[in-house]
Amino acid sequence: MLCILVCFVVCAIAGWYGYHSIAKTEKPQIILPTPTPTVAVKDISDAGSQPALPYNLYMQKYLDSLDANDIWMEDFIDTRTPRPVVKGMYQTANMMEKQMDYILDLLDTTGLNAVIFDLKEDNGYLTVRVQSELLREKGKLDPRISDISKIINVLKEHNVYCIARVVCFRDFATGEKSPDFALKKKDGTRYKDNEGHYWLNPFNQDLWEFLVEIGREAARIGFDEVNFDYCRFATNKISEADFGQELTNENKEAAITGFVRYACEELKPMGVFVSVDVFGVVLSSVIDAAAVGQNYAEMARYVDYICPMVYPSHYTSGYYNLKVPDAQPYELIYNAMLDSKKKLAANKARGRCAEVRPWMQAFTASWVKGHIDYGPEQMTAQFKGVYDAGYTSWLLWNPAGSYSKLKSSLENPEDSP
Repeated sequence: MLCILVCFVVCAIAGWYGYHSIAKTEKPQIILPTPTPTVAVKDISDAGSQPALPYNLYMQKYLDSLDANDIWMEDFIDTRTPRPVVKGMYQTANMMEKQMDYILDLLDTTGLNAVIFDLKEDNGYLTVRVQSELLREKGKLDPRISDISKIINVLKEHNVYCIARVVCFRDFATGEKSPDFALKKKDGTRYKDNEGHYWLNPFNQDLWEFLVEIGREAARIGFDEVNFDYCRFATNKISEADFGQELTNENKEAAITGFVRYACEELKPMGVFVSVDVFGVVLSSVIDAAAVGQNYAEMARYVDYICPMVYPSHYTSGYYNLKVPDAQPYELIYNAMLDSKKKLAANKARGRCAEVRPWMQAFTASWVKGHIDYGPEQMTAQFKGVYDAGYTSWLLWNPAGSYSKLKSSLENPEDSP
């Protein structure tokens, strides 16, 4: 009986390897731009495959796998000065234009020291006047911020770290202005998801250049950092879409990571830092990571900051054994941040890893069954989860940019490490 079982296992393994070796040769690969010399590194299995292993053992596990040739942008001399701890808040373009006194009061009277606001917003419109001919030709302008230089100068006078948010692939306006960027259905009409949102095609490298040009514009304006959001694939009705590529997990990951790497190669030499937002669930779910094309560890090899959106309301019942994750913000954030450390253990051991700066839930998710109201107590619980896991920075997300009722939880900057 034992011999039969052994034979079965050996055959299964051989068949698996044979299938994948054939499949890999048949799958079309994205050809990534390589403006700087790079050397391929050895594959290292996912740290998250052994969730019970303590973090220090993860580190030890990879120490013998370091590769001296794991180099990238080796000619880049980094003269940028990072902000050691960033505690930021999201603001809309309208708020930046019309409510600057309110924003400055929050920044001057709390522990907040950074603000992130839209340069290209969720619907795809560019919110400032731009110098770039490419942006004027291919993008749609809605310059509601009348004098961006003035705003940046005022923020810098208050020692505020300025982050430009650039929404990438979920976009209505750019696809309408430039149909060659739009994701289309197989009948040639524009694709939109179940929620009615239009998308752009992440495989389109001309689109990569357009998005990176927005980052260059941010650098010229004087932003300290460019943050790429919605840097992922759509996740529903995708069988209707024509991507112009076979939609494999490998190709999706290559497109998203390839764009991130190219953006870093182009923008870091301009003096700005680069960050990217990712779904919080990709820290623990290989299935969700594959669906959106976000390889957390691989993306973290290139960007300066990686920002998981670990909103408790976005996790389903049972995650981390929590019946209602939204009602237990400390436990959710703490466990998610521990997963982040495990995922990035190999990067840390290699000596090239983004700093982690998670997004915190600064809104009440009234649509969630069993939800709780998010006030100062819930914000403090989330911050504690971040600090207890060993991280120090965070960003606040409230889609309206309203934080007045949370102010008391933001007034003690010394509460963090």
